[in-house]
Amino acid sequence: LFRSKISEKDYAAVLEFTKYYDLEFRKAKMGRARKLLTDKALKDEAVLMCNAVTFDLIGINRASRSGQEDSEVAMKYLVEMRADLKKFLELESTIVIPSE
Repeated sequence: LFRSKISEKDYAAVLEFTKYYDLEFRKAKMGRARKLLTDKALKDEAVLMCNAVTFDLIGINRASRSGQEDSEVAMKYLVEMRADLKKFLELESTIVIPSE
């Protein structure tokens, strides 16, 4: 959906998506998942990945602002964000949930 909105040059929708992804996905979901990590080094790495997603979202947002619209730049940041999210999801295998 994100990719199609960029391809369609629907910049208003892209701006809305970046706000939503930052609040609901990056802060809420990634933040919660990061807290489940038990290894300090992995937690630190997860923080860096969350920061990378923040910068990707900022890049997409900037490339979608009025007067600065650039679908190629937005798409470049989207590709980077997908790679950053993939790395973050790979940390899932390291989560250990203690039994009660």
